[in-house]
Amino acid sequence: MAACLALLWGAFMLPAPAFAQEGQAAPDADIRSETGIDAGSDTGADGANDADGADGEEGPILRLHPYAQARLAEIDRAMPRAVAAYREALAADPGSVDVARRGYRQAVLAGDRPLALAAARLLDAAEQLSRDGSVLLLADALDRRQWNEAAARIDRLETEGNLAFLAPFMRGWLSLAQKRYSPPEPVPDDASAAFGNRYRAEQLLLLALARGDRDGLDQAYADAADGIEDMGAEEQAMIAARLVKLGRRDLAERLLAEGEATWAGPDAAAALKRVGKLYRKRAFTPQYALGVLLTRLVDDLRGQGEGIATLSIARMAGFADPQSDDVRVTVARAALMADYPQIAEAEAAKVAPSSPAWFDAEAMRLRALVAQDREAEAVARAQQLVAQNEGNARGWRLLGDLMAQRDDFAGAAQAYGRARDALGGREDASLLLQLGGALEQAGQWAEARPLLERVVELAPDSAVALNHLGYALADRGEDLPRAIELLEKANRIRPREPAYIDSLGWAYFRAGRHARALPLLQNAVEMEPGNPELNEHLGDVLWAMGRRFEARYAWQAALVGLDEDDQRTPRMRARLTDKLDGKGPDAAARP
Repeated sequence: MAACLALLWGAFMLPAPAFAQEGQAAPDADIRSETGIDAGSDTGADGANDADGADGEEGPILRLHPYAQARLAEIDRAMPRAVAAYREALAADPGSVDVARRGYRQAVLAGDRPLALAAARLLDAAEQLSRDGSVLLLADALDRRQWNEAAARIDRLETEGNLAFLAPFMRGWLSLAQKRYSPPEPVPDDASAAFGNRYRAEQLLLLALARGDRDGLDQAYADAADGIEDMGAEEQAMIAARLVKLGRRDLAERLLAEGEATWAGPDAAAALKRVGKLYRKRAFTPQYALGVLLTRLVDDLRGQGEGIATLSIARMAGFADPQSDDVRVTVARAALMADYPQIAEAEAAKVAPSSPAWFDAEAMRLRALVAQDREAEAVARAQQLVAQNEGNARGWRLLGDLMAQRDDFAGAAQAYGRARDALGGREDASLLLQLGGALEQAGQWAEARPLLERVVELAPDSAVALNHLGYALADRGEDLPRAIELLEKANRIRPREPAYIDSLGWAYFRAGRHARALPLLQNAVEMEPGNPELNEHLGDVLWAMGRRFEARYAWQAALVGLDEDDQRTPRMRARLTDKLDGKGPDAAARP
């Protein structure tokens, strides 16, 4: 998987743009070298200055060249302003590869498809298009129903390698559009194969639905069933609507149950009737399939630390299928990861209340408001949703999510409890996990543990649930053999998740098995070197093993990595400071 990640990041980044790394502004010298304009001056495009004339009269106000405006806007992370300036600059100099190169990435991040496409075509002609541009050009060819051009674009994806896993699926969809269907071939055995193999069952189910293959539906659904829960709300709804249309209401009802389709509510018949009307004119197309593939890729890459690249992938999904509400939610989530909360808020607001994805979008919208320090507005919005959807569990869950995001875990537990009450007797494993987690964080472990145990009973293969319960037990030194058993299972299910590796290492440490704990914690820190909690755990184990110098180094790394916006930071800083002052890992109680 690590090889896959390295390959993908190369596809979704420009060759060495100064602004590409998050939080890294292009130096003023770069602006001067490109434009001849000092970023700190009021010099105009022709080199003249806006200062008063020699006779003391006010001189003419000269305007920066659009390209210079765009570059300065990049430094300010003012994406709409940068895109507008690049659009103007490219119109003034339509053959400029330099303008197109920078304008392309900003257009992609901003979701400006016309500008991105114009820049991509120019860069493609100059053989300087980054490899994600092949996805955009493929989507454009599909929109224009230029099947031969689309086939050539798919071949190019495969040749370029970074996104080769898309090729077999898109050939299958293209053959369906050409009315000469040929099933997707196996994914090529290359560095991206892990992704393709993960998405194959879902794509085959979508193809069976698109073809109206009644005979193959049972097998296609069975093969994809394990991934139903991971699908977006709108995708679940569209699949359910299509199943009903094909006479398979039984499978549609199974989907609502197995996919934990909280958007459907308790009345499955009413939900199926509603989505049947909502999606009667929506079809499973090659563009839709491409959007799903890229959305799934964003989900798999979440938390890997490459916010700009992840937002680029999400935007490509939107270029492929601009109708998709699941994509809008994905773009909003990716924008939050890339520290663009204004984009997240705007994208989430595009999802209509009638959409199955609306509550997911509202969750992103609330997070975006909090990220912009508009907490009071977010709380008011959440409370309004609860009032408008009285008796609906999802409104209470959104309020609980908001409270948890603000580290108000007692308030979150109260809201999740109301959501549980709204479900009546129906057990929702994900809601129970949220409620149990909030109670645990609020210091109510006696009430939390039975709920977390029940979640593991309901979802025995949920790595999230196994990790949560296992870590909570280990951190308290309770039932350590069971904690280790739970965490070993979580790591078998998700073998390269740093948080899960850390949890298992911490459980071994709490059990006194330091030699088993150390390599796990070292591995976790190697995967996420900036994570303060992982570094603190590593330091504690090193200290216990007598490796005091290395322990101090790990604690110092934890201190450097603290997030000032996290309400837990003051406690963690005090604890780390005590440890660095020589008091050891027992200087303060663990959180």
